[in-house]
Amino acid sequence: MSNSPPSSMFYRPRLGAAADKGLLLVARCNFCRRARAYLATDLLQIYHRDTFLDDLFDGCCPRCGKSDFWRVRQRYPSNSDVGMLVVRRLAGTRTTHLWRDELYSAPAKDV
Repeated sequence: MSNSPPSSMFYRPRLGAAADKGLLLVARCNFCRRARAYLATDLLQIYHRDTFLDDLFDGCCPRCGKSDFWRVRQRYPSNSDVGMLVVRRLAGTRTTHLWRDELYSAPAKDV
């Protein structure tokens, strides 16, 4: 029997299960050497409960865009994290209006 983890989608960790356990999610890009820690409960406000952890942030690094070096791991917070670990928290959401340029056309007249 092999020591590799199961590859079935039923064994892949999901965001909802991590939030229920109160886990920290550490997203790391080994290409640009960037690591960020998130609370799983904060990410539930943006993503669905059934989102796979590997699919967070569209499955690629937000900074360099590489997906080959992108990993999201889950871990329990420890007592040594208190006051030492920087956690990225959701401060709010912003909606923006999208505009496009198009040629003017006269309004249709109702007959």
